[in-house]
Amino acid sequence: MRPTAVKIDLSGHLKAQQQLQLLKMSPAKQRRVGAILARKVRTYSRKRLREQKGLDGKAWDKRKKKDRKKMLRGLSKKMRSKGVELGGEVFFADGKTSEIAHQHQYGEPEEWTSKKAEKVYGQPDYGEPATRYQARALKKEGYKVRLPGGRKKKPSMRWITENLTLGQAGLILRMLRDDPRLNRWVIELPERSFLGVTEREVSELASKIFDETSGRIKSV
Repeated sequence: MRPTAVKIDLSGHLKAQQQLQLLKMSPAKQRRVGAILARKVRTYSRKRLREQKGLDGKAWDKRKKKDRKKMLRGLSKKMRSKGVELGGEVFFADGKTSEIAHQHQYGEPEEWTSKKAEKVYGQPDYGEPATRYQARALKKEGYKVRLPGGRKKKPSMRWITENLTLGQAGLILRMLRDDPRLNRWVIELPERSFLGVTEREVSELASKIFDETSGRIKSV
């Protein structure tokens, strides 16, 4: 399991005088300042999830399927923050959510199995039309159909989804790949960065938060 978290070094984004003040604080007081910064970074990250935008400000690519629901909707509620010495950290409440966040943050391939798919989506209806994913896979494997007269031709993705069922497409794929099981496959995920802040954002946040909170913390 790859934990996904972002750590923000507060001292590296402060003016020289502010850095000296921070270093003179006790570890507990440093963590209190860092906790405020971490909460702000969490707010920024949640905002990106709502807006479906990456750290570069660009909107994520839309889903290829007709389902236009927002992506990664469950991650926001499980995002946590805490202060650490000289900074803050934003992370996730459990390992599974952290793993999902890692895959999408960095655009890493996601491995699926037939058991996992059945658990997530339920028992498939093999009489349903073949999916676009199956159509792409069949074309990649060189699938051809026989035309009148005996000539063979590679069909279009539209032809596959309109003429083959889910079960038929799966069987043909297993035969083309010479894999009687085909119970494991990989789905490529696009990069959807959202966790963290840009250098400009953290510099603005760090200096402002330090000025607003350091005085109150000293007096406590």
